[in-house]
Amino acid sequence: MKTGEVRKILLKEKLDAVVLFNKSPGFKYFIAEDFDHGIMIITRKENLLFLSPLYGPRFKGFKVVQWKKFKDDWLKLMKDKRIRRVGYDAGSVLLRQKRFLSKYLKAKDVGALLSALRETKTPEEMARIRKACRITDEIFKGIVNNFKSFRKESDVARHIKMAALERGAEMAFEPITASGKNAVTAHHNKDSKINKGFMVLDFGAKYKGYCSDMTRTVYVGNPSRKEVEIYEKVLRAQLSCIDKARIGMNCGELFDHAVKCLGGDAKYFLHGLGHGFGIEIHEAPSSSPKSKDRIRKGSVITIEPGYYNQKTGIGIRIEDDIYFGKKKEVLTKSTKNLMIIRG
Repeated sequence: MKTGEVRKILLKEKLDAVVLFNKSPGFKYFIAEDFDHGIMIITRKENLLFLSPLYGPRFKGFKVVQWKKFKDDWLKLMKDKRIRRVGYDAGSVLLRQKRFLSKYLKAKDVGALLSALRETKTPEEMARIRKACRITDEIFKGIVNNFKSFRKESDVARHIKMAALERGAEMAFEPITASGKNAVTAHHNKDSKINKGFMVLDFGAKYKGYCSDMTRTVYVGNPSRKEVEIYEKVLRAQLSCIDKARIGMNCGELFDHAVKCLGGDAKYFLHGLGHGFGIEIHEAPSSSPKSKDRIRKGSVITIEPGYYNQKTGIGIRIEDDIYFGKKKEVLTKSTKNLMIIRG
């Protein structure tokens, strides 16, 4: 994935290589597989994986170099490849790893530059993200169809996890299944029975290393006219933001548009409007207040306005995944009409 772009960074920053440890998001990104062992080295001419003899994987475009005596073989590799100045991802390294690099090489943080490469998705990445979104839609349909069998919020979360596994996926993050007054807490711990009122269902599948992220809010019981009106207002704000979002747009301006749509209820909107995602559930760009990030061609972002009123106990969030390719595409297809589940 985009190792050619890394070489442009090497030339621009006057570096001999980029070195990534196995917990760096870029590690899995560049090999495009679920593998997290060893050290990745991308030079101006080749891509290397420095590994223990216990591992002998084959990844397209990468040469595996196995060590017997780690330090000695590392220093020999650096000497043989004439690597003296390296870039690394400071946001993902341990202190001892940073010290190790700095002891033998001149090291420079290029984490922001590497992260920017992941903002725009390749066709292969989009195929995985679309699959993750389809799985997420299927899981939501299963929740609705089986809802009367759930007694606790944790029952719903368990169903989500099992349904993902059955489809060859895993969780992109711990599901949020918050009902009644619990829905007012943006990241509620699902430890209670399912209560009457709005129920926020925020979850996403992870397929072959790539995430999805969707939120739907259903109603358990019989909503009042006022509750329906609030839901419809949040939905109109979300639809308006999706319609307004475009390539080149400043994400802070998109957040401001959401605030404008919510009007007097914007004081109950307590988080950012959305974020990019891919191999991580939160990536650039960020649609937060005063954000200077911009939507780029190839970006995938969430749009998720919310309403959290502590006094009334009403919590609502509606979230979709949006891809900005040749055309703007809503990837999550589940209905956003208010679903009322009679208690």
